[in-house]
Amino acid sequence: MANFNFKQEAEVYLYDGSAYHRIDVTPDLSFSQTFTDKTYPQKTLHEQHKMHEASNIKKANPANFEMTVPMITQDTLDIVFNLLVDYKTGTYTLNTFDLYIKLPNDVYKLEKCVITNGTFIIEKLENLKLTLSGEASKLTRGATLPSTPARGTRDYQLTKELVVSVDGINLSSGLYKCSIELQNEIQWTPYETVNNALSVTNAATSMYPSQFTLEKRILSGSIGQYVTDAFNSNVQTWKQNVPIVITAGNGLSGSSFRGFKFNLTDCTFTNRNSVADVFTQAYDWKMNDNPTDLGSKITLN
Repeated sequence: MANFNFKQEAEVYLYDGSAYHRIDVTPDLSFSQTFTDKTYPQKTLHEQHKMHEASNIKKANPANFEMTVPMITQDTLDIVFNLLVDYKTGTYTLNTFDLYIKLPNDVYKLEKCVITNGTFIIEKLENLKLTLSGEASKLTRGATLPSTPARGTRDYQLTKELVVSVDGINLSSGLYKCSIELQNEIQWTPYETVNNALSVTNAATSMYPSQFTLEKRILSGSIGQYVTDAFNSNVQTWKQNVPIVITAGNGLSGSSFRGFKFNLTDCTFTNRNSVADVFTQAYDWKMNDNPTDLGSKITLN
């Protein structure tokens, strides 16, 4: 009887160049890689019956992956947060890493991964989570996982308190939604050459991407609040160069705090009214600041 691989049995390991880390993920894990098929005509003056074009496969597109990581009170999973936010030391590009997906009958490997999008999932009385999507150079099946560190004790981080202020005004009263997203727009360096194409004979010898540049970063989000007689000052307006501070975590202060902190100083927001059974307002914002270290603005303590 054949043995099947089920996604719920997958174990994910991250290698950052120096150590292997066991990463907890939710069941929505996905990854894939495709190849480019450039066809050419076979029909000639003497062979009019050759209506089908022939394939010429030489190149692999960047692989892609997506996973949601529940945050924990321990610092074991801080590595994924750092890979999303921080620059590679001494540069203005991002760190890369390898991902291993271990199944009962297989091991898949994603080489030279880079996180292109991170969504901070913040909901009151729910676990803090990070949804990460990105691209990688190469996906292989049948890889060898050199190390499988123990999972250890992990306590999920519950969002007991969510505090939001925009332009110095506390919006926590009546707050019902807070979403934050960081986009890292990358561009892979062209890697298709005539010389390399001549040596391609199968999938293993295909041309794979290897280098990329970070073109742009966008930090933005949305804040939803009920409109009441006690708070309606910003309905249908916009502002520039305002501070936005968001704290989501265990509700403790000082060294006991654990959670996400966003301390942003130069932001723009537009406010729009929403008419439904209950009137609400939405602050759609983005950061305009260009800090040399984004990790000083977004922290996981």
